Amino acid sequence: MSPTEIQDELKKNKTSQKAIADELDPPVSAMTVSKVIHRIIVSDRIMRAIAKRLGKTHTEVFPEYYLQPPKRSTSKVARAA
Repeated sequence: MSPTEIQDELKKNKTSQKAIADELDPPVSAMTVSKVIHRIIVSDRIMRAIAKRLGKTHTEVFPEYYLQPPKRSTSKVARAA
């Protein structure tokens, strides 16, 4: 989903970035939620909270982060084997 589509869905669900920010533990700022929506920063925890508020899965809302193959291996052991 694009940032505009996410914002529209939040309005339809009568929720706000501030509400999402406050429900997280530990809480974050509404600006941080906005930055995740606009793909300026990446936070799995915040992406999942946004998707939950929209009633969708995180892969539907942020497919570019969850449906692509990894860009690099996270383990040197896997390459050595």
